[in-house]
Amino acid sequence: MSVEVKLSWRSAALWACCLSLAGAAETACPGQMFTGSAMALDAGWSVVTNAGTVLEGGADDVLQFLGGATMHGALQAIEPGRGLRWQHPDAKRAFDLQPAHLDCLRFPRSQPTTNSPGCHFRFLCGDELFGSLVSMTQDDLELNTWFGATLRIPRAAIQTISFLPKDYSLIYEGPTDASGWVMGGPQGQRMVVRGGQFGNIIIMGGGQLVMGGVTYGGANPNGTTNWAYHDGSFVSAGVGTLGRDFHLSGSSTIDFDVACGGSFNLLMQLYTTTLDRMDFNNGSFMIDFDNNTNASPSGRNAAIPNDLGSVLLPSLLKLGRAHITIHCNQQEGSITVLVDGEVAKRWTDIGFPSNAGGGVFFQSQTPDSIKLSNLRISQWEGRFEPDLAPATWTNTDEVSFVNHDKAGGKIQSIGPEMLQMSIGGNLLAIPVERVRQINFTRSSLPAAAQPRGPWDVRAIFAGGGSVSFQLDKWEGAVLSGRSALFGPVFFPSQAIREMDFNLDRPKVAPPPLLPNEFDALDQ
Repeated sequence: MSVEVKLSWRSAALWACCLSLAGAAETACPGQMFTGSAMALDAGWSVVTNAGTVLEGGADDVLQFLGGATMHGALQAIEPGRGLRWQHPDAKRAFDLQPAHLDCLRFPRSQPTTNSPGCHFRFLCGDELFGSLVSMTQDDLELNTWFGATLRIPRAAIQTISFLPKDYSLIYEGPTDASGWVMGGPQGQRMVVRGGQFGNIIIMGGGQLVMGGVTYGGANPNGTTNWAYHDGSFVSAGVGTLGRDFHLSGSSTIDFDVACGGSFNLLMQLYTTTLDRMDFNNGSFMIDFDNNTNASPSGRNAAIPNDLGSVLLPSLLKLGRAHITIHCNQQEGSITVLVDGEVAKRWTDIGFPSNAGGGVFFQSQTPDSIKLSNLRISQWEGRFEPDLAPATWTNTDEVSFVNHDKAGGKIQSIGPEMLQMSIGGNLLAIPVERVRQINFTRSSLPAAAQPRGPWDVRAIFAGGGSVSFQLDKWEGAVLSGRSALFGPVFFPSQAIREMDFNLDRPKVAPPPLLPNEFDALDQ
């Protein structure tokens, strides 16, 4: 019996999964008519049947396409001559996909290394690694990586080296699920009434009233929640709260991505003891993120203890997304907010209250959907603040010290304890423990980038860092390939958090709550 249908490439991919159940998927051309078992997909797609086994239990891996659609399942193997072997939990057999339309693969159950890195290395090619510096001369750099290899790299390929404190530790990376998080429903938007017998009064829509620095009433009276976990992100469906106790103590760095296709207003509390509502009297610091560039950025609000004011995110209006980094330096009494790598706000001479807690709290203040992802929280001590500003190219090497002083010159060598630097004709020996970051001069313009093919990928590691390379094979516990900078590379599979494909092709992310064509398979 012959049946004719015409599908978009996304629907064709969906049908490929279904037809693979019957063992009838083959390659054809995009947008044409399919007859019988012949199937049309975009150029570069190939869906074939395999003698794969049915998955037992859930499938946590997530396959995302360039158009934004996603599909759950489990990666079984990758081999350039054959493709990506993917097993969907509802499919009887695994099927192979070529990477022409893949955006990324995400592995929620990846595990970061347990080693404490000494440095964060950034390279001209865009790669970055965490590891330990062995030595550096005028010609090359030698470092020990977290995955056990000792690499020797040309000095000209290095962009920056950030020295991490000895007690630096990553305490959270995710989300991978909703466990440990407290989600709440509408509290309403703030309304501030200025002056009066009790000073400024802040009215919250869920029944909360802040008067004279005291909070009255409870939030979320109906027990509803507007936050949900979905595919490695938290997504809001309106006004709601999201919090978790990370047992923060001392200094910390908090990184996360936000995305929103409409109006955006997100309140955030740091070092809070309250996770189910906005609490103005628990020693936490509050920051108000907003994408309304017409509004005047507010300063600190005296009516609310430790309200640091607003931070504008204009990139949300242009791109629909932004990356936020918050450095909380307890020893210096400062909090710094970076937006897309640029310093947006910095507050100094801040006292960390004795009643501060260890939690992080978000409250969506808009009916439009907000997406939070790639949240990383680390702790550290001492006069240390990593990556405070992006590197700028100069004709000298620039050293930033832990006291925020800077010096320019020529670095001659670096050892385990001392850095030798020539400044004004004088050779100085500087203890490495005093150095925060080194920005290296660009010795020569890099060669023109070569077009990257479908098997040129970027591996992003659990715990931080990434390496781009030409993929050779992924099977079992090891991924292998060849990097233009590092040569042959081998990585443990369990340490890979994400694999990016089609690095030079534009990628379109759908609105946070837009259903995609693969949702039916994932129910």
